[in-house]
Amino acid sequence: MKYDIVIGLEVHSELKTQTKAFCSCKNEFGGQPNTHCCPICLGLPGALPTTNKTALEYTIKAGLAFNCKINNQAVFERKNYFYPDLSKAYQISQLEKPSCVNGYVTIDTLSGEKNIRINNIHMEEDAGKNIHDDFAGVSLVDFNRCGVPLIEIVSEPDLSSADEAVSYLEQIKESLVYIGVTDGKMQEGSLRCDVNVSLKPEGSKILGNRTEMKNLNSFKAVKRAIDYEVERQAKILDNDGRITQETRRWDDAKEESTSMRGKENSQDYRYFADRDLMPIIVEDDYVLEIAKNMPMLPRARRQYYINKLSLPEYDANVLTQDKIVSDYFDECLKILNEPKLVSNFVMSNVLRLSKSNLTPDIIEIRITPENLCDIIIMANNNVIISSGAKTLFEECWNSSKTPKVLVKELGLEQVSDESELLKTVTDIIEANPQAVQDFKKGNKKAITFFMGQVMKATRGKANPEVIKKIINQQLNI
Repeated sequence: MKYDIVIGLEVHSELKTQTKAFCSCKNEFGGQPNTHCCPICLGLPGALPTTNKTALEYTIKAGLAFNCKINNQAVFERKNYFYPDLSKAYQISQLEKPSCVNGYVTIDTLSGEKNIRINNIHMEEDAGKNIHDDFAGVSLVDFNRCGVPLIEIVSEPDLSSADEAVSYLEQIKESLVYIGVTDGKMQEGSLRCDVNVSLKPEGSKILGNRTEMKNLNSFKAVKRAIDYEVERQAKILDNDGRITQETRRWDDAKEESTSMRGKENSQDYRYFADRDLMPIIVEDDYVLEIAKNMPMLPRARRQYYINKLSLPEYDANVLTQDKIVSDYFDECLKILNEPKLVSNFVMSNVLRLSKSNLTPDIIEIRITPENLCDIIIMANNNVIISSGAKTLFEECWNSSKTPKVLVKELGLEQVSDESELLKTVTDIIEANPQAVQDFKKGNKKAITFFMGQVMKATRGKANPEVIKKIINQQLNI
């Protein structure tokens, strides 16, 4: 039997704030266990939380990035469940009035663009971390992550393949990093997702029972988990079995999932209003101010580069992978409005040196747009030798001196003075009578030979066009 695949994702993204969601503890990855926590994030009796304004602002920014309607109230509830890494036995979250609703994310598919609807984006706090020591036979709990601000982005079940799910996640991650609300480091748990998968007979409007796989933290794991679950469910249905609605654990090393527990719903969590946190009025002017300062998102920026600047799709994709690079490219264009020239130099030189070997996630550009444009103009106008642009760029990267100063100090200026080059060309022609005879017999490669000899004599500094002109004159062409 053929089936339609139905997928929905719940993406959890840690917010890049300095402090936690409802207390002043440091929001920082790592650290000694249980050193970034306090009575508030541990939920000790009498401790009173307060809402992190920046976390709420970042939630709204995410909603705007994904075309959501922003609710005029931020209301928090307690999501009640017991687990060792949740010391207060409830998680502060949003249910009845999530901060952002009814948005969408546009992805590319083989059939063209497709909008994946977003049901809501809500702010909540993270739980701690259980550490299982199989050797010692004990389990430990680190509460450093407890209370870290999160947003949860809940999609509608609009995805129909593992590839679409990965494309959707890529768009989510790219946009969140671009607007500066998260660092997107999946290896540190900054971005992870729960995957809901179900199958239904092809063309049917009735959804099948769904399963959920929790806390997948890589694109590859998401693709493998979906493909595995689709195959598993299809085999059950083909044998007239019934899919159990449940939560499953994905083991990426074994590339298989196992049952954990029955699938919960909102009633199981016994949500009720958190009376320690008063509702927050979100005024329209506040949202408009945030919207006004939003950057152009990478997808729109790529389209602008391709359609308005006539850049190849490859260039547009490379330049928009990091906002720092995109902003730098745009600043260069304000000085030198030659998109392709600037793009070539940024991709071949700036990106080569901008990524640290120690911290490849960090982009650092140590040359001003003004200095870069000066180098491009010098190279394009034959002021410097062909290999000099790369040398000049690298020297300028590590120096406070301008390209115009360095080009003289390094002797990179191209020689274009005909009177200065005439004697060199004449001497080489006189020293190679056989090459002259070969040329007169019709061997045009002799011109290339003479040019090579002149470039060698001038250590590559001679202007090729000027050399060729003088050689032609001397050989009476």
